[in-house]
Amino acid sequence: METVSVITIPASDIGERYADLRIIQPKADKAMERSMGRYGQLTPVVVGRHPDERYEMVDGFKRLRAGRQLGYTALQARVMSGSERVLKAAIIHLNAQVRTIADLETALVIQSLHRRNGLSQVEIAVLLDRHKSFVCRRLQLVEKLNEDVIEHLKLGLINITICRQLSRLPAGNQSRALATVIKYRFTGGETAGLVGQLLQNPRWNNEKILSFPEEILNERQESRPGRDWCRHFHKRLVKMDSYLSAVSPGQLNTCAADCVLPAIERLQSALLTIREHLRRW
Repeated sequence: METVSVITIPASDIGERYADLRIIQPKADKAMERSMGRYGQLTPVVVGRHPDERYEMVDGFKRLRAGRQLGYTALQARVMSGSERVLKAAIIHLNAQVRTIADLETALVIQSLHRRNGLSQVEIAVLLDRHKSFVCRRLQLVEKLNEDVIEHLKLGLINITICRQLSRLPAGNQSRALATVIKYRFTGGETAGLVGQLLQNPRWNNEKILSFPEEILNERQESRPGRDWCRHFHKRLVKMDSYLSAVSPGQLNTCAADCVLPAIERLQSALLTIREHLRRW
C-alpha cells in the first residue's frame, strides 16, 4: 500500500464504489457542508486508484458530498495504490485512528471482504491486524440484519441504535417492525420497548402490537417548551395585567355584557387551569 503526495482531482472523476460500506448521517453531512462552506476543504480526502485508472473514494465521503453540494469542481486528495481488499481494509484503518467509524460500518466492510472478495475470517483478521474474534463478532452483528434494515441504515433513515435493537428480532420479522418504527418515528429507547414487547408476547399478538403500539405511544410525554417560550408567555401576561388594570368603569359601561362576559369566563377558566398546573409542577 503506497500513498503519494496531495494532488488536485476533479470531483467528477472520483467514484463512490465503496460508499455502501459507510452510513450516511444527515446531521454530520450538514455540519461538513457548513464547515467547507465557511473554511474550505481543510483535510485532503483519500482515494484509491484502480487498474482501470479510475479514482475511488476511500476516506472522505462527507467531504465529497459536501463539495458537490457547494459546487466544488475539484478536491485535494491523497492517492493510495493497492488491491480492492487493501482499499477496503484502509477504510477501517484510516477511520479507526480518529474513531469516526461505527461498529456496524466496520461490520459492513468485513462482510464485503467475506462475501464479495471471498476472504475467510482468518484472512480478514490478518489483513486488518486484528484478532479473529473481532472479525467474528462484527460479522455476526451485520449478518443478523435483513437487507431492508441495512439499506435504511446506509441511507441515514434510521440510526445505529435503532438498528441494533432491530437486530434482536429474527431477520424475517425486522421489516415489519422497521415499518412501525418509521411510521411512529420511534426513538432508540422506544424501539427497544417495541422489540421487547414483540419478544415477550406470543407471535399471534405481534401484528396487533405492530399495528398500534399503544403502550409505548401512551408513555410519550410532550416536550417541555423552552425558556424562551416561558419568557414570551410571561411578557404577554404582564401586558394583559397592565391593560386590564387600566380599564375604567366608564369604559365598561359601554360594553355589551352578553358579548364580553363569555370571553371573560373562558379567560378565567384558562387562567385557573394554568395556575393549578403550575402549583402541581
